[in-house]
Amino acid sequence: MASKCEELDPEPLISVVMPCLNEEATIGSCIEKIQLVLESEKLFGEIIVCDNGSSDLSVQIAESLGVKVVHQPLVGYGHAYMHGISSSNGRFIVMGDADNTYDFNLIPVLLKKLQDEGKEFVTGSRFLADGGANIKFLHRYIGNPAMTWLMNFFFGTKYSDVCCGLRAFSRSNYERIAPVSTGMEYNLELAINAGLAQMSVCEVATKLGPRQGESKLNTFVDGWRSLRLMLFYCPDKVFLYPAALLLLNGLALHVALLANILPPLIGLNFAASVITVVSCQSIALGMIARTYSWSRRFSGHSALAEWLHKTFHFEKALACGVVVFITGATLVSSYLFKWLPQLPPTTVLSLAASLLMSGASIVGSALVSAALSMPESLPDRK
Repeated sequence: MASKCEELDPEPLISVVMPCLNEEATIGSCIEKIQLVLESEKLFGEIIVCDNGSSDLSVQIAESLGVKVVHQPLVGYGHAYMHGISSSNGRFIVMGDADNTYDFNLIPVLLKKLQDEGKEFVTGSRFLADGGANIKFLHRYIGNPAMTWLMNFFFGTKYSDVCCGLRAFSRSNYERIAPVSTGMEYNLELAINAGLAQMSVCEVATKLGPRQGESKLNTFVDGWRSLRLMLFYCPDKVFLYPAALLLLNGLALHVALLANILPPLIGLNFAASVITVVSCQSIALGMIARTYSWSRRFSGHSALAEWLHKTFHFEKALACGVVVFITGATLVSSYLFKWLPQLPPTTVLSLAASLLMSGASIVGSALVSAALSMPESLPDRK
């Protein structure tokens, strides 16, 4: 629904986008609430319903109420939102589910935060004013608080409810956020990227209404996908910092064994090798994730990551990996030909195994990082 201003201004001020999958019991009520808000507040806006394969009367109901309905055959919460938003025209975008759980009367409040207060990313929170009574027990007391705490810990944000699906932002800021997730984790990616892009974030208290119809949320599958997304987007705290500390411990253990500070027990040598290899691979994975972040996404400042990137660019990392691998191979030869008879064989072989596997890991990660650093498209040849 649009106001009478439409003939003077072809671009809607606001687009309310709702994904829809078999929501015939609630889609009509949601649309009517939004239309009433737009009319009463004299807002020139549009409503976009993105059907994600409904088999009930959801599409017919939406079309009968005069809103724009688009279709996304690729199933997924993120798929539906990305297509719905790309099909909208408003300067500001409001997200909300079609299950009648979110209060669309807050649209003017969300818009005020964006227009008058200069906020760049506005999200609802069901925990600011005890609005989460209708959240399932497991989600309310375990899942949502855990996800919110991890989000704030990993990315330095200050959300109280990172899983709320009521969101608002300008179209230009949506293009900065540039989400790519196709499932329920899409909502989390918006919050992550808004934080990484250092946007001005604001939460608005909202109350979750009772869910009508069947929920599309799969607690454990969608929870894991959300956790996995956070791990991908936070390579420093997940990979680099813990792995760097672990690597120092592994190398120190190897040195202690070589210097006869510790007895050459098989268990100690095994531990030294495992710690060194796992930490080296974790650093390699962290740098791959960082390279992807630098080339495709946002990336906060990390002194360790930037030092590694500058010190070990592709050629140096490749050479380093080859040297480490050759050193390991040399130690194996020293054991076979008894070049170092004064050192215990288990200590030599343990260090050799660490160097061989770490060298191969460095070479492989250097190649992958170099591939990720290449531009997405090459200029046409003349």
